Amino acid sequence: MEKSDQQTTREHFKRIALHDSHSDFQVIYKLYYYKLFRQALYYFNDPDIAQEVTADVFVAIWQARKILDKVENPDAYLFIALKHARAKYVERRYQNQHELFAGQLPEATSENQPDSELLDEELQEKYRAAFEKLPPRCAEVFHLVREEKKKYAEAAKLLNISIKTVDNQMNKAVKILYSELKEHLFCAFF
Repeated sequence: MEKSDQQTTREHFKRIALHDSHSDFQVIYKLYYYKLFRQALYYFNDPDIAQEVTADVFVAIWQARKILDKVENPDAYLFIALKHARAKYVERRYQNQHELFAGQLPEATSENQPDSELLDEELQEKYRAAFEKLPPRCAEVFHLVREEKKKYAEAAKLLNISIKTVDNQMNKAVKILYSELKEHLFCAFF
């Protein structure tokens, strides 16, 4: 974007911040939606997800509109906002997968079930065996996120990899673990 375009965008940002200008917000939306969507599509390779994440950016921009008058570089600000929206989406997706996967595990055992301790031990052993089948980097990422409760961004920083790589490794780990454990999870309920 040219210098004059950046100046014009800063002026729109200031009017949004100072006057809650819907018309200026629409101008920003029209100027940046496609650029941000293309970048989100690059991140996710799924138009529905890209559309959702791009919409999240504009919702976040509107919610934080009172600080827009302090933004010096609108391009950088919007693309950084997209990166934050991407990280939030990945975290939400992981939480949903985690809840789905955890929902398939048997609930805490009760004293009325004499076989429950044996079943728990057996399931734990199956989990350990399945975990050992994970590739080293995949196991490392899974351990940081699941066992040490690190956020994707924290794990990425610790391992010097991208958040997208963390997401890919978590997806890979969940798929491998699920495929290894699905029969045992099913049996645990019956």
